[in-house]
Amino acid sequence: MLIDIHSYIGNWPYRDLKGNTLHEMLRRMNRFGVDKAIVSNLNGIFYVDSEIANEELFDTINEEAEFKDRFIPYAVINPILPWWKGSLKTCSEELGMKGIRIYPIYHEYNLTDNVCLEMVRMARDLDMPVGISMRMVDLRERSWLDVNKELTYNDIASLVEKVPDAKYMVLDARLTDFQERTTKRSIDILKNADILFDTVRCAGVPCKGPNGESMSYLIENFGRDKMAFGTETPFVDYCSPFIRVAAYEEADEKTRQMIWSENARRMLGI
Repeated sequence: MLIDIHSYIGNWPYRDLKGNTLHEMLRRMNRFGVDKAIVSNLNGIFYVDSEIANEELFDTINEEAEFKDRFIPYAVINPILPWWKGSLKTCSEELGMKGIRIYPIYHEYNLTDNVCLEMVRMARDLDMPVGISMRMVDLRERSWLDVNKELTYNDIASLVEKVPDAKYMVLDARLTDFQERTTKRSIDILKNADILFDTVRCAGVPCKGPNGESMSYLIENFGRDKMAFGTETPFVDYCSPFIRVAAYEEADEKTRQMIWSENARRMLGI
């Protein structure tokens, strides 16, 4: 089985995205042999009420039976909104969302703010993993209207330290942040967390090959049970994420299977 933990539908205000519908995504999944994909709606980052975007995703997934079998919906939750608790409960109990994704940079709060901690604890109690995007686009390529900030692993570790029994997915995980800015305390916290790092940005500096040392670093420091395949579609071309994992020559077959699907299946309970 092959599971993609990092994909989206919807629109991006600063870039013309291609392949950002479920129909187009399913066509690529079938071509590349991806069985299931975790998906959320980008519109939820920018709508005043992110719940509308979650309802859009629900309606779209329910258009075709195959969508319900192949896509795992994640809700976008904005804890700054006064009604976020009701939205989260609705997404879990009525819309069938299996996890949440949060965007503190865009919604303007810190991961250790009380309202964020309360949201993560509620997601934990609902058995919903929390996806955290370290950034949405490379800041060097951002629009002048887009945000000019990204999260660090120290930020994420500060949240995990306060809510250690939740499930986390770190999206757009990059090796350079570990080497250059992450404290030993943060690394120790993340090592002991129920957490998955996606493979979208595994290539780092220094790098022995297309992906070699960066993948090795993450696995050696955090364990092969904390890595999961992701494509970041439609922001990234669909081939590159496969090449990154395939180019990791040191991985044995068991490690590859854990990255391709086993770690995600464990966290998702499927």
